[in-house]
Parts: sequence; structure tokens; C-alpha cells
Amino acid sequence: MKEKNSKKLFYLLLLFYFCYNAIRASKIVILKSQDSEFVFSWRRFLFDNLLIEPIYSILFILAVLFLTKYMLKRKINPYLIFGLHFLFFLITIVLLYLIYDGLNYLRGDTKVRTLNYYFINIISYSNVHFLIYFVYVFIIYSYYYIEELKEAEIQKLTFKDQLSQVRVNILKYQLHPHFFFNTLNSISSLIETNKTLAQNTLADFSDLLRDIVYLKDTNFLSLSIELGILKRYIDIMKIRFSNDLIINLNVEDNIDKVLIPSLIMQPILENSFKFGYSSEKTNLKIDISIKRINKDLEIIIENNGAPLPKNVKYGNGLKNTVERLKTLYGENYHFSILNISGDKGVVTKLVFPIKFENSTKQ
Repeated sequence: MKEKNSKKLFYLLLLFYFCYNAIRASKIVILKSQDSEFVFSWRRFLFDNLLIEPIYSILFILAVLFLTKYMLKRKINPYLIFGLHFLFFLITIVLLYLIYDGLNYLRGDTKVRTLNYYFINIISYSNVHFLIYFVYVFIIYSYYYIEELKEAEIQKLTFKDQLSQVRVNILKYQLHPHFFFNTLNSISSLIETNKTLAQNTLADFSDLLRDIVYLKDTNFLSLSIELGILKRYIDIMKIRFSNDLIINLNVEDNIDKVLIPSLIMQPILENSFKFGYSSEKTNLKIDISIKRINKDLEIIIENNGAPLPKNVKYGNGLKNTVERLKTLYGENYHFSILNISGDKGVVTKLVFPIKFENSTKQ
């Protein structure tokens, strides 16, 4: 729970207490003014309501808040949550009564105190304390529930913005004019030599553009759909680079329904094409491995191209990729891009929790 939110919640609980105590104090003042023999003296009234009640209530609020936050973090079973709250309610009512009974004793109250005396007096106040305690609990849970709804809505808007930015980056940095021109030139050349391949390339080109433009606001795609888009892109790039490009795709069986962030591999592949080739590296080999490791999905994209320079800085594509992973998975992901030992290429690794189509809304 965020510290700022915790402070706001504490002030909200404190406001409820002051409202409750103001009503209670007003009741006592009215009853006292109507009956001078009323059980409370003015001195006792002021001492209890201006000193003892606020101190106890602040400590009580902090304790309930801490206990509730602890159980929320641990995601404890709802039945156990109620049981723990009920136990804490019993503990606090006993403590509250012992505090006031101790004060009465110090004021000169000489009543004989037996177990039955304590039991009866505690029971007589238990209903009021029960209501106060669980009103605090209700406020805490309601507050965090509303905050979660707000955060979910903010995340939803963030996802849409990021996905839109992904599509813009793809069109700007991947499907740039050179890509269009080179692809169209390749298709034009193939028409004379291999009409079937030219038609297939044109179909892949058309399908790729349609997939990207009409992707809508989808945060996740099943691996099978994502690979379909990726393969069209790869097929076009193979035509463009001819025999100078080899791409191997190795996907573990039975993970085609796993959901992954849409177009998450496109910027990484584009980086491989853009920076992998050099005057010394004219042939590029890219190995893509996708497999399941326990509850995570691991994607490794390795190329034998030019190594990364020292103090490498991420471009827009990779920055957006990392930001999307952070937004989608919090801190529960891994992203790295490193040189292979001996400057034999670059390896990019992504690891994030597995989600399935029937467990996440797209």
C-alpha cells in the first residue's frame, strides 16, 4: 500500500472518530445540563474526552489499520480475515475496559472487582465497540477497493496509450519508407522471376499492415496470433535480405494459447536488423526461442551480429518495451540485452508470468 494513500486513509478514520466522539460528547453535555446529578462530573468528562479518548482512539485506529493492511498484503482467506478481526475486537474491548476501570480505581472507585463484574461490564459495552470496530474495517476495505478501481482505470488508460505508441513506433521505426520501398521493389523484381513468391510476399505485406492497423486496443495476444504476425514480418525481411539472413524460430509445444504483450518482439527484431549488420557482419543469423519455465514464459532473441557499444542507450522501441512490461507485470518481469561473450553477437531475454486466454481479458 502506498504511504501517501495510508496517510489519507488514517485522516479519514480520524475524521470518523471525531464525528462519533462529537456526537457522544454532545449527548453527555445535554444529559448533564438536564440533570446535575448525572453520573459524569465535568472534570471527568473533560479529562476522558479531551485526553484519554483521543489517545486511545488514535492508537486503536493505527492498530486496526496495520492489521488490515497486513492481511490485505498477505491475501489471507476471507474467513480467516473475519476470524482475526473478531479476535482483535475481543482483545481491544478488554483493553479498553481495563483502561477505564483502572482510571476509575485511581479516582477512588472502591467497588469489589470480580471476574463476573468484569464480564458483565465488558458485555454491556461490546455491541457499541463491535459497531465502531467494524465501521473502521469497512471504511478501510472500501477505501482500498475504490483505490484499486481507480488504479485499474489508470492502468487501462496507460495500456491504451502505450499500445497506441507501440503501433506508432512500429510504423515509424520499423515499417518506415525504406521498408515499404524495399518490399515493393522486392515484389516488383519477383514478378519477373517468381510470380508465385511475389504474390505470397504481397499477401504477407498486406496481412501484416492489416494486423498492425486493425490491432485495436489489445494489450495481450495469444502466442499463436503473435507468431502469425511475426512470421509475416520475418518472411518479408527474408525476401529483402535474401541469403544474407537466417532466422530460426524454436517454440515449445502446447503454449500457443499463452497470452503475451502484443507486438512485444517486433522492436527487438528491428534492432537486430538495424544494428546487427555492419561492414564486418554481412550475414546475420537470428535464433528465437520461446519456452515455458515453471510459471513464467521465457523469450530469447539471439543474433550473431555486431556487438553493442559500451554505455548503450535504449532507443524508443526498447524503452517502450520495458515500460509496457513494467506496466503489465509490475516488478515481476525480466528484460536484458547483452553482448554474447567474445563479441559473438547480442542476446535479448524477456521473462514474464504466464497468462492464459481464459484468465485475462484482452
